[in-house]
Amino acid sequence: MNLLVTGASGFLGRNLLLRAPAHWRIVALYNGDTRFPEFVAGLKRPNIIPAQCDLASTPDVVRFTQTHGTEWDSCLYLAGKVDIPWSVREPKGDLLANTTPVLNLLDLIRVEKLVYFSSGAVYDGHVGEVGPDVPVAPTLPYAISKLASEHYVRFFHQRRHSVAKYLIVRFFGAYGPYEAEHKIYTKLIRTLGIERQDHYPIYGDGTNLIDAMYVDDAVEAVRRILNGDHWNLTINLAGGHPRRIDDLVHAVGAALGVGSVTIHRNSVANERNEFWGSVREMQELFEFRPGVDLAEGISRFRDFLARDTGAR
Repeated sequence: MNLLVTGASGFLGRNLLLRAPAHWRIVALYNGDTRFPEFVAGLKRPNIIPAQCDLASTPDVVRFTQTHGTEWDSCLYLAGKVDIPWSVREPKGDLLANTTPVLNLLDLIRVEKLVYFSSGAVYDGHVGEVGPDVPVAPTLPYAISKLASEHYVRFFHQRRHSVAKYLIVRFFGAYGPYEAEHKIYTKLIRTLGIERQDHYPIYGDGTNLIDAMYVDDAVEAVRRILNGDHWNLTINLAGGHPRRIDDLVHAVGAALGVGSVTIHRNSVANERNEFWGSVREMQELFEFRPGVDLAEGISRFRDFLARDTGAR
């Protein structure tokens, strides 16, 4: 497989590269992370080639295609700016950050199979279980930009014919090694498991739902999707165990051996999540079910963060 991975220096991208089959030839795009080539070199995987490219810059994308070509067997599009509060403050900036790179890349390449990682946030406003057949009309700027990108993927498939097959994956999130420091699972483990505090602050009233899977499961899902035979569809990729934020805090505390966690509620949340994603598509099309439960995932992630902290 000749695979182009955008956003390769991010959380899911790094974990995918760690476990990618040796027979996949991967060009791993990154932009601002200057230490990413060092990470790739440490993998000792000659089938993975890091390539710096600012997808928001048309000249950068042109230079990339001149060096690495325009024809690809597969493209896994993971790039994106995920910052909900910023998207609310700067909706124009969010739109440009999340749609311009998609347009710049797809305008210049031809790809047989494109997997575009969208977000479960596109279901903004719904209540209860949601699936790809549910009409969506989000008002959250980040969700709007991801939904717009979904439509552009279909444009390049149906009108430009430069994307032979596509799969839109509405991802509900994962946690684990290389997760961003500001993400809730990292903060929870550092606060409760490493600093051994017994209190944790949250935004909002704690009723927002979260349904993330351990990253090893997410990588397995990606492998099945890329090797699968189901295309020109929109699917969910969700953990199947939605929890309220306050319930998650207590569950992580229990997994880390914290007897009782006091939750401090600060300010308000920038989004209202009262929905969770269906898991039927992944089960029926790709025979995929997450296999790592929360307690095991938290234990693995805690061990990683403890090693990382000790190495500093």
